[in-house]
Amino acid sequence: MKSYLRVRCNKKFLATIRDFVKKKLADMDINGRVSHQIVLAVDEACANCMIHQHQCDNLSTLEITIYKKDNTLYTEIKDPGKAFPMHTYQPEQLQEIIKKRAKGGLGISLIHKIMDEIQVEQESNYSLYRLGKNLEA
Repeated sequence: MKSYLRVRCNKKFLATIRDFVKKKLADMDINGRVSHQIVLAVDEACANCMIHQHQCDNLSTLEITIYKKDNTLYTEIKDPGKAFPMHTYQPEQLQEIIKKRAKGGLGISLIHKIMDEIQVEQESNYSLYRLGKNLEA
């Protein structure tokens, strides 16, 4: 069964997304460290969409879908903006970010470390980010 949430592209809804993901994971008996990691990865992906793709435009929306297929938990983020190639993006090394004292820049690195699958699809009027986590690993 799939669970679905639609929110406006406003950072104040990140807490709503985190609560939604955490509750749906708990409903599927996914708790503890794995749950915290998935919530963090989804939060980072949604924040990137809101901030960088939509400049927090309150008129735009994101749709988040969560489901489990076999032993993998999937989270899909449907974004009406242009796709960011998160799956092929090579973030800066941590030491470079520290050296520059840059604010931010760790979100995609975290997503890559946490999730086992990252897929990005560009459709005619939306982008779809699919993040998969193998629950048996």
